[in-house]
Amino acid sequence: MERLPCSAICSLKRIKGVSMSKKWLTLLAVPALLVGIATPASATDQAVYLYSGGKLAGALHFYDDGDDFGLFDYLADGHGVRAYVEKSESPWASWYNGKGADAGGVYKTDGNLYSIYTYKMRVCTVDGASDTTPVACSEWEYIYE
Repeated sequence: MERLPCSAICSLKRIKGVSMSKKWLTLLAVPALLVGIATPASATDQAVYLYSGGKLAGALHFYDDGDDFGLFDYLADGHGVRAYVEKSESPWASWYNGKGADAGGVYKTDGNLYSIYTYKMRVCTVDGASDTTPVACSEWEYIYE
């Protein structure tokens, strides 16, 4: 009888009359299980953008490596930008960038997002750090952790 190379299918089924003992199935199943457990979830960086008059006004970036955020103002329109992040439909974080157009981002680096919660983010234009009534806002974007 010809011996076939072992594979995941071979370890689960009888293929062409080749059967494996329980001992071999156990030896093959344990490493496969450990590989499945050790594989990290793949998440990617995300962003939400706000446009005004067809021009990019602001952006809020989520950086998966470190769960950090970056808030950017791109339009010299007299408005700053504010980031809003919700955790399970409740306010979680908000911060302001009033540096001016293209003057660099304002970063939030203590994210610690947990995959058991749902998070969403948006960016709005505002008139100053204490403004609680945004001029315009992007759509809410869910953050996939």
